[in-house]
Formats: sequence, structure tokens, C-alpha cells
Amino acid sequence: MKNRKSEKHSFYINPLTDFGFKKLFCSDRMGAARLLALLKAYLPDKMEGVSSITFLPTELLGETEDTKRVSFDIYGLTNDGKHVIVEMQRGEQTFFANRIITYNCRVISQNIERGDLEYDIPMVISFSIMDYVPEWFTGSDDFFHIVQLKDEKNKIFSQKTFFCFLELRKFAALNPGQLKDMVFPDLRHKWAFVLKNMGRMDEQDLPQEDDIFSGLFEDGKYSKLTAMEKKEYKKSVLEYADVQDAIRCAQQKSLKAGIEQGREEGREEGRNEGREEGREEGIEEARRLLAKNMLAKGLAPSLIAEISGLTEEEVSTLAKE
Repeated sequence: MKNRKSEKHSFYINPLTDFGFKKLFCSDRMGAARLLALLKAYLPDKMEGVSSITFLPTELLGETEDTKRVSFDIYGLTNDGKHVIVEMQRGEQTFFANRIITYNCRVISQNIERGDLEYDIPMVISFSIMDYVPEWFTGSDDFFHIVQLKDEKNKIFSQKTFFCFLELRKFAALNPGQLKDMVFPDLRHKWAFVLKNMGRMDEQDLPQEDDIFSGLFEDGKYSKLTAMEKKEYKKSVLEYADVQDAIRCAQQKSLKAGIEQGREEGREEGRNEGREEGREEGIEEARRLLAKNMLAKGLAPSLIAEISGLTEEEVSTLAKE
């Protein structure tokens, strides 16, 4: 409850909430400018010469009724024809890699004209902002990663699709102070620090030439929200807090259950296979507990499935129990 109160009465809105992220980065012309500045900081070569980005509908239907629809947090098209998908991922899920691959493929398939024998596909960039440490990059000191299609000799197979991952957990500050007093190696570090800590900062005094960040903090003041926006933001903050609490609970339970179950199996069978099987069973049970906790808090089944790693059908079954 204490953390929720600090978020609720913070000077700035939290950009890691669904409302805060979309309010600051895709609500108007300035949001588009900020999003472009963020992308240019991390992808200078791919965004070179890009002067604008236009927001597109965030939901793409399948080509048939049986094809799954996809929904993005932010979907934009640059003035030179690059498609950009931006996702704010607040918790780990087992099928996240499959989801973002599906996103890129759906954009590609829906932007090939009938009769195009040369398959002149557009460039599609997936940019995932991750408020957790993905196991794919465990042990890496880097906080930004680019994944491409390559062959066994590390030769690039395609220059048309990119998967980018920004880890924010490496930029949490206990007492974030004035941004003007901090020294960052480059804009990438500055952006990551701001995204992670803005919702816990006091009023910032930025230099006039720092117009992108000055505008970000100015528009991000909680006091500037309308009454309706404040209501939506508070709901988004509570949802964000519920997800974070559930994730922490699941992590603790999965670790404990996995280790204990693995030890028990290991004692009985004396083999590493027993420990691994026990650990997997513990993790699966933790996913179910996580889903049950979020169901009790009234979160949507689709969001629960996204966070827990269960399918929507499995979540629906739990809801009936």
C-alpha cells in the first residue's frame, strides 16, 4: 500500500504504466517527436534521415476469421516507410518471443501488395521496453540488445526485420535526484534512466537546450492531467502495482517451490533429471498461483495470460475453479 501511495501522489506520472506511456509518447505531435527521439538514440543508423513518425491503428485483424488478431502498444510509420512496433513489457512471459515474431510477420504480410513477385517487404522494427530482466540476456552487462536473422556463420540473413530490447531494471535509482546534476555516457543511458525513474522523481530543473526531456517532464506533471485523465491514470497505477506485486510473489514462490521440489525428487531418484523436473513443476504451479492472484484482483484474462505465461483457455479454467 505504501508504494501505491507514493505512485498516486508523485509529481510526475509513471511512464511505465499503460496510461503514462501512451500519454507521453503517442497522444499528440509532441509524443511522436519524443518517440522518434527515443528511437534515434538507440537506432541512429536505422533512423538516420527520418524526420517524422505517424501513428497507425494498433490492432491488426487476421486475413481470415480463424486468424488471431494482434494488438500493439504503439504502432507507427516513419516518413521513409519503416514500420515501428513499440511494446512496454512489464512482466516476463514464456511466449513473449513468439508474440513479437508474430507481430513483425503480421505487419510484413499485410504490407505486401498482391502480385508483388519480388516480395518488396517493408522494414519492420520491434522495440520492446522491458521492466524486468529477461532470461535471454542473463549475465550480460549490456542493457540494449538487437536481434536479427543470421546464419550459422553470423552473416545477416535479412535487413528487413529487427527485434530490439531495452532492459530498464539496470537503471533503478533509490533516490533519483536532479537530472541536470547527473552525467550519462550517452543519450541511451539517459533515456533508460528517465523511463525507469521519472515516476519517482521530484520536480526537475532542466537546461533550456534539453527541449525533448524538458517537454517530457512538463507534459508528465500529474497536476496537468484533467480530472478524467487522473482517474484513468490512478486505475493504470493500481493495475501496474498489482502486476508487479503478483510477479514478485510468483518469483518467490516459483524459486522456493522449484528448489524444494527439485531437492525432494533428487533425493528420491538421485539424478539431475529429478531436480529439473521438480523445478519445472514448481514454476508451473507458481504461474497458476500468479494467475489466481490476478484473477482475484479483477485483471482481464488476456492481461493475466500475457503476464503469467498461461494460455487464455487455462486462465478461463482457473477462473471457474
